[in-house]
This record gives sequence, C-alpha cells and structure tokens, in this order.
Amino acid sequence: MKQMQQLEAVLLAGVLVGLVGCASAPSVVVTEPLGPAPAGVAQGQEEGSLVIYSARAPADVDLNTDEWRYNNDFGQNAYLYEAAHSDYTIYSRSGEVVRQVRNARDANDGTPAFVTLPPGTYKVAAEAVSCDSSRVNVLMTVVIKPGQATIAHLEGSWSPQGEVGETELARLPCGRVIGWRAPAAGLASN
Repeated sequence: MKQMQQLEAVLLAGVLVGLVGCASAPSVVVTEPLGPAPAGVAQGQEEGSLVIYSARAPADVDLNTDEWRYNNDFGQNAYLYEAAHSDYTIYSRSGEVVRQVRNARDANDGTPAFVTLPPGTYKVAAEAVSCDSSRVNVLMTVVIKPGQATIAHLEGSWSPQGEVGETELARLPCGRVIGWRAPAAGLASN
C-alpha cells in the first residue's frame, strides 16, 4: 500500500513538473480506482478498453468573431472550447508512459478515443471539469478487465441510470461522480 502511495506521489510530481511554466489548472488525485460498470459482461476478448471523456479542448479564438460568438451563446462562453476532448496520458503502475492518447481526430470530433489495453491497473493523467466548472488536472487509477470497457466522465455532469450505491461510484475530490469504482478485489497487477 505504501508503494502505491509513493507511486501516486511520484506520478503527480511528474505531471506537475511537466506543467511548470504553463498557465495550467490545479492538480487533483482521484483516490478511488475506476473500473468497468458493475454489470459489465465480458465479450470474450483478451484485452479491455478505456474511454476518457476528458474536458473539452480549448479553442483557437478568433478575436474578430469573439463578440459575435459571445452574443450568440448568451454569455455562456461555450465558444471557448472545441467539440474535441483534450488529450491524456496512460502510465503503467511503475510510472512508465504506456501511451499518449490523442483524444479526437480533429477540433470538431466530439467522440473520444477508444483505447484497447491488456488487463491490469494503470494511472491516467487527464484534464477534467471540477464542480465549480473550473478545469483541473486529474491523476486517477483505472482498472482494465478483459472484454470490458472502463469509462471516465471528466467533462461535466454524469450520473448512472437506476439506483446505485454510493460505494459503487468514483468521484473527483470535489464530489462530482466520474465513473464506476473498481472493487478492491478487481485490482490487477501489470
């Protein structure tokens, strides 16, 4: 357990060092591991998948159309973000970069990338929208199971359908639900 906490601290420090000098969002750590939906049924495949609905990518704002857009979205500033989800990085449990994921084909692509991975436990560094609508950098653990999809909803509000126990949900530190919590017994090594 102590090694896991040390690994989280090292990964978070690495993410923070990479962001030094940039105007960036604050960083938070999600303490509950995310996994597939509890009723997920394996499809008989050896690999699992990961889908991250990360915060929307910032748009290149054209100052000539700035005021027009502001007036047409009633001051909600939706024009500041593209349809595309921001990119993210997947790390192994030992902290090595497994994959840097381009989370959209282009600025108008609102569908996040579907990433296949061998079963195991990974760390993901991504951008999220916090409870107060500000942007935060998130470091979270994800569990990949064979034939199942682990999905993280970091772009805004998401809530599961039906009645769900609080212990089944993973949340940002501010309390916003971002996905299904992986059961402790579901943590695999990789």
